[in-house]
Amino acid sequence: QVLKSAYREKNGTEPVYTDFSDTPHSPDFCATLDYIFFVGRIMVEKVLELPDHPTSESYPDDTHPSDHLMIAATFRLL
Repeated sequence: QVLKSAYREKNGTEPVYTDFSDTPHSPDFCATLDYIFFVGRIMVEKVLELPDHPTSESYPDDTHPSDHLMIAATFRLL
């Protein structure tokens, strides 16, 4: 069976980014690294809305305790 992504199923695309960090080896790194995969007779009812662009220099910051954004999905079993 093929795994499906909750965000792609619900929104038609993956999030613009889920990680935004600044390290010596990867300055201003901004990419989608986190996914919620599922398989089977399941419907994605909703996903947590994510920002379209970073709101600061890099994460973590005062409002983001991690360099990764929190992602979430609600499913319904069919």
